[in-house]
Amino acid sequence: MLKTNSKLLKCAVAIATLAAIVVTSMPATAATPQNLSATIDGKKFESDDDGITYLIPTKGVLNLNASTKGASAYPPPKTPIDFLSVVCNGFDGKPVKFMQKDFGNHGCEAQFVKGKSKVLFGEPEAEYDSRYGKNNTFEVTSVKGKVIEGKFHFEMKEKKPKAALVVIDGTFKAEDRQK
Repeated sequence: MLKTNSKLLKCAVAIATLAAIVVTSMPATAATPQNLSATIDGKKFESDDDGITYLIPTKGVLNLNASTKGASAYPPPKTPIDFLSVVCNGFDGKPVKFMQKDFGNHGCEAQFVKGKSKVLFGEPEAEYDSRYGKNNTFEVTSVKGKVIEGKFHFEMKEKKPKAALVVIDGTFKAEDRQK
């Protein structure tokens, strides 16, 4: 009788271990497909579900990052990868519109990296920042649980030669996928 219980216990442990391995190796499922798009310097910029990271605010900080569509694939694309990042302080989880007065040292910052280097610590083609531009807006139009939607427009300047970059018709839908 003891041998039978021991075999059952070993079988149960083996099944539980196998189930744990299968569950933890499965990718996290997302309830909402993410997207972000804009016209940047006259060209369409799109990010896909895997290229967007949105982090639920900690101490009122909104953090939204997006890379060129397909950049998260393996192997990565041979074309240059661009990266857009927006960080805004004062986000309380409700719809809000950040205007030009909120940018710079006042709580919001947007950056665009063109042609991100594939070499560790390498230089990108160009880096643009909203602190040096004007007429910037970032609006969260909808908040539903962990999902935010909105639109944006930036006029950025390159950090070094101060070349201008216009980001228009920006829209996004992003989900916080932290556990």
